[in-house]
Parts: sequence; structure tokens; C-alpha cells
Amino acid sequence: MKKIIGLLSLLLVLNGAAVFAEEAMTLEQALEKKKALVLNTLRLSNETVAEFLPVYDAYQQAKFESNVKLGNIVTEFAENYNALTNVKAQELIAKWLAAKQVQLDIQKDYVAKFEKVMSKKELMRYYQLENKMQVEAEYKLGKMIPLAK
Repeated sequence: MKKIIGLLSLLLVLNGAAVFAEEAMTLEQALEKKKALVLNTLRLSNETVAEFLPVYDAYQQAKFESNVKLGNIVTEFAENYNALTNVKAQELIAKWLAAKQVQLDIQKDYVAKFEKVMSKKELMRYYQLENKMQVEAEYKLGKMIPLAK
């Protein structure tokens, strides 16, 4: 169980890159493939791409760090799976909700940063793409994480 949850935690950390995790590739390769998909889908001008990439990279780093925290919560759940108490369950729920709020705060904070380098329509398209990858990754993970006993 711990090995499976450890793998799930890693996939959660990768988040959107987890979409590509079915293929044998390194973290760096998965992140580069994701970046290429984003750029191909957004079809930004060369000038916009040059301004977009530093903000994109910073945003991905912030998301990665928040996903590490979520991965730690999944790992903590795995460690307590067979002896989960109501107190521990309450603690894990609180941690999960706080971590999800951090993710939402990151998304909100980066709207203004992205608006400085791209149009609002381009930003909407980008957030839609990120959301689709997030939902797909979370769906894959959700299928593998067992419900609490």
C-alpha cells in the first residue's frame, strides 16, 4: 500500500505532467512535453511566448511546490490507512482543504502576472488547458487511492 501511495504522491506532485506519466519518461521530459503542449495549444506570437515563458515557469514551480504538500498529505493518509482514527481523519481533511486553498490562491495570484504578458482570452484558454490537465491527473489518481476504511 505504501509503495502504491508513494507512486500516487509522485504523480500528484507532477500534476499536469501526470497526463504524460503513462509513457516512460523522466520528470524533466514530462514537464517539457507539457510545456510544448501548452505552447502548441495557445498558439502565441513569438513576442508573447518570450514574455509568457518566465511567468509560466514560475507558475509551474509554485504549483509543483503546492502539489508536494498534497503529495505529503496522501502519503500521510497511506501511513495511517489501516489505523485511521476520527481525529486523524479530521486533521487530514483540514490539511487537504488548506492545501487546495493554496492552489486556488496561486491561480488567483498569477492571473495579474499572466495578464501583463498575454490577452485575457489567451489567459482564459491557458487556464482552461491547465484545468483540463489537472482534472485528468486528479481523476487518474482518484481511481487509485482507496477510500478510507
